[in-house]
Amino acid sequence: MVFINVGLSKCYWNQYFAAISVNLLSLSYGGVILWTSASYIYLKKDSNRFETGVLTKEQLGLITAALSPGTLVGALFFGWLADKIGRKRCLLLAALPMLAHWIIIPFARNPLQLAVARFLGGTAGGSCFTVIPIYITELAQDNLRSTLGMLLSLALSTGVLLINTLGYFLHYITVAWIMTIIPLAFLVLFAFNPESPQYLAQRNREKAERSLRYYRGISSSGDANEEFQQELSRLCKSEDEKPEKLQLCWHDFINLLSLSYGCVYSWTSASYVYLLEDSRQFETGVLTKEQLGWVTAAAFPGSFVGALFFGWLADKIGRKRCLLLAALPMLTHWLIIPFARNPFQLAVARFFAGTAGGCCFTVIPVYITELAQDRLRSTLGMIFALNLGAGILLINILGYFMHYITVAWILIVIPLAFLVCFSFNPESPQYLAQHNKEKAERSLRYYRGISSSGDANEEFQQELSRLCKSEEEKPGKPQLCWHDFTTRKARKAYLIGLGLVLANQFNGSLAMQNYMTFIFAEAGSNLPPMLSAIIVSAIQLTGTCSSTHFVERAGRKTLLLISISGIFLGESAMASYYFLTSKGYDTSMFNWLPIASFSLIQFSANSGILSVIFPVIAELTPPKIRSTVVRVQMITMFLLASVITKIFPYLTVTLGMPGTLFICAGFSFAFIVFIAIFVPETKGKTIEAIQDSL
Repeated sequence: MVFINVGLSKCYWNQYFAAISVNLLSLSYGGVILWTSASYIYLKKDSNRFETGVLTKEQLGLITAALSPGTLVGALFFGWLADKIGRKRCLLLAALPMLAHWIIIPFARNPLQLAVARFLGGTAGGSCFTVIPIYITELAQDNLRSTLGMLLSLALSTGVLLINTLGYFLHYITVAWIMTIIPLAFLVLFAFNPESPQYLAQRNREKAERSLRYYRGISSSGDANEEFQQELSRLCKSEDEKPEKLQLCWHDFINLLSLSYGCVYSWTSASYVYLLEDSRQFETGVLTKEQLGWVTAAAFPGSFVGALFFGWLADKIGRKRCLLLAALPMLTHWLIIPFARNPFQLAVARFFAGTAGGCCFTVIPVYITELAQDRLRSTLGMIFALNLGAGILLINILGYFMHYITVAWILIVIPLAFLVCFSFNPESPQYLAQHNKEKAERSLRYYRGISSSGDANEEFQQELSRLCKSEEEKPGKPQLCWHDFTTRKARKAYLIGLGLVLANQFNGSLAMQNYMTFIFAEAGSNLPPMLSAIIVSAIQLTGTCSSTHFVERAGRKTLLLISISGIFLGESAMASYYFLTSKGYDTSMFNWLPIASFSLIQFSANSGILSVIFPVIAELTPPKIRSTVVRVQMITMFLLASVITKIFPYLTVTLGMPGTLFICAGFSFAFIVFIAIFVPETKGKTIEAIQDSL
């Protein structure tokens, strides 16, 4: 209870106790995450422990990677279960696979048994990331919510430190027995906490009141003050929370496709070592850097074609069916890779994946904009970028431990899961409003968490009325004409969007992502290039997470300015380092600077300019031409990405790394000025208000 100081009011005690006790599960999962790293020496050298002898690097990679699919399964299963049986019982159940993980390890006699243990530990970890934040949010007072929410990250970090410390001094079997204490302590201590008040408010007001009294330190109803009564009253009419939960849940499923494309995006970087050194895989021998450049760039013409085709198709057959079709070329990509015997076949696979990526960038932002409530629109839109970042991190971690063919077989699971999960989603209400008002109403009710027409409130009826009365969207209206694109609002929205697309590409951060391992190898960093790439990928994901958190607080424009400014500083520092090194100055004291600067560039890019522009472009564009304009903007982006990715290595040869980076920094500075002057703030505004401001 180190977080409770002497001056802490009694009304906070139970909230702290609940938050600390529930995060014992997170503490244990922190140990699970880095268990293979902490046990590496024993696993590689202890030949008497396993029937198969010491573990190979491939086997160790499979054991390490088994955690990720377990986490995915756990997030899906426990996230669903939490709404069925409650947060408390769900978390108590999640402790069982965590216990099983630590108990299996001492008895494991082959790599498969260790992988099963890791998978089970991952399922418990999935509950940590999905259920614990909900539980904390629902029980905490406003002034404590952020503090209690941070305990999850603190517990994970403590678990990582603990497993590394124990692993340094003790054999991994001894460590496993010690670590079983944590989930056991969780089961004992957390059992004393009641269910969250918000979950109970949906079922039993009396139990909800008792739970809320417990967490507010009020012993009886007679001691309850007016503030408590107001909070209880707000809690028990919780219709507003239902649609938000539904939207977030189904949004995770749609973005499985963008998660897969994130893996595609950084695949060549993650497979760099095998592609340039494994002469047995290809008829032509190892790939040259020229061939690797063509394989890398092949995804972008595919994205161009995909943006054109799927953007057109989305208006013909609907957003949902279009996205389901896009999963097929993504599946094809992962299936071709294990059988590819020459660079051309790899390039074809990348082209197919690019077509699916084109769909992600053109159709998903439109789909989300059309189904989301105003207060959730940007947050939901940011999860698209979050999944891209998660995909980049995932492919770099898997690529570090496993051969790229094994990785391809593992990643087939993601588009398959997308096909299964997303098929349960209805079409977007705005698309249906153009064809069938009854279906549009059913879809809108689904996304607003309203079970029947009789439960619809006035706010819902007004939203439905706005959706269906727009003359521009009625099927009887003429097709798009040139005049629709030449109105003042349309021109301004298009030009601002084009400026953001140019900023997205010409700052250079995306091109650098594709050549991460090459850049780190050139820099002479003390860390292995692949490990440096994993670190930067994790930092990228952190940047995207931060933008998801702050997009509705700081605003889109503020995030974009901070983002592009960070890129400018990082590129300037990195360019200066390379310049001084090339001139013969002793820069050995600053060997850390390339990875630090690169990390700043990627964190800044992912916290704004690479993630925020997609919802902003969709918000700025008038509804009638939104699909077409977003499609054109994304096509422009993919064309630029294809060219810039291809010429980046040639620029480094012609101008040197410092010259290339100074040019990128110059562009970044120009875009700071552009965003400050021309990009409007859209935070918290309705689509209509945004259009009126143009």
